[in-house]
Amino acid sequence: MTIVDLIIIGAGPYGISLAAHAKAAGLSYVLLGQPMHFWKEQMPQTMFIRTNPLYISLSDSEDRWTIERFSEETGTELSSPFPRPAFIDYAFWFAEQVGVEFTPELATEVRRDSEAYEIVTRTGRHISAACVIIATGLQHFSYIPDEMRTLPPCLLTHTFGQTGFDHFRGNSVAVIGSGQSAWEAAALLYIAGSETELLFRSEEVRYAGEDNAVTGLRLIESAEQFYRQPLEEKQARWNTPRRGSVAQFLKPYVEGKVKETGGVEIVRAEAQDGGTKALLTLSNGETRLVDHIVCATGYRINLELLPFLAPELLSAIRRDTIPFHGFPLLSEHFECSIPGLYFAGPLASHSHGPAFGFIAGIAQACRSIIPHIAGANKQEESSCNQLMP
Repeated sequence: MTIVDLIIIGAGPYGISLAAHAKAAGLSYVLLGQPMHFWKEQMPQTMFIRTNPLYISLSDSEDRWTIERFSEETGTELSSPFPRPAFIDYAFWFAEQVGVEFTPELATEVRRDSEAYEIVTRTGRHISAACVIIATGLQHFSYIPDEMRTLPPCLLTHTFGQTGFDHFRGNSVAVIGSGQSAWEAAALLYIAGSETELLFRSEEVRYAGEDNAVTGLRLIESAEQFYRQPLEEKQARWNTPRRGSVAQFLKPYVEGKVKETGGVEIVRAEAQDGGTKALLTLSNGETRLVDHIVCATGYRINLELLPFLAPELLSAIRRDTIPFHGFPLLSEHFECSIPGLYFAGPLASHSHGPAFGFIAGIAQACRSIIPHIAGANKQEESSCNQLMP
């Protein structure tokens, strides 16, 4: 049994930054997960990050190891849009500078007794800690509409997990969605040599109009402000339907190259030709027979989909109200109703705001969670010392 102060589940940008703050605060920790796995293994590497690179820094306690410093020390140009491989290089450079240690194992079970949490990893290792932070990102929450869930995997995939599209060369592919990931998938499919069509409900695509530097700054500011806003303001924001938009840099990759059909919904999807093709029936009465469907239909957060939380923990975590019941209800310090259990990243994005679905929320999460854990740890040590003869 390994015993530490803190276990962090998820080794992406949030997990790495939380580990950096934990180390600076003198907390012992284990950072579980394959380092930057989502960014390295689940996304195409030939595309770019939408956010201006000035606002995608990871967080350390002194704000020393910013992406600007990475650029200066490595000669990497901070161009906008910023290449994904360069961001991955930055994350590993950051981890090396602050001395973050990775434990590249996956958590298979998280349970709690009266004194501590115990994590069991896929290799059978047992780790115990007073506190756990879950920062696993979006990997468990990809959403497929009901109309298409009966199709076999050979005919249907989500944009999550797509690292390249060359295997679709010469195939007909329907991309479902009107947001950034849909346009990105369509662009890469076109480049790969597939016959591609975008199908989406809105009448037309909405390209982002304002400068992405402004957007990045606003997200960071909202990360600091959202939790303290009046409840009615937060509710108004969540109850307003969110419209996706597409970054301007994708426009020349798609416009005039990929067929776009807006104002339609998928009514039915069926396997045809012995399961080798998919037949889509659209709300306008038209049909499409294609070799494959790529769903760029986003993510739906649902705590129940985390595969490692013990049932007794899931049932004890207080949730937000319907229709946001999939989110844990969190305190100012990102702690759920079970003491010592914290959530960062997208799982915190209802209590703390949309910035936490992006890199923009990292610094605020670190500065809220780690001092809270460190303070509780010092208080416990002080109590123990008072009890000693």
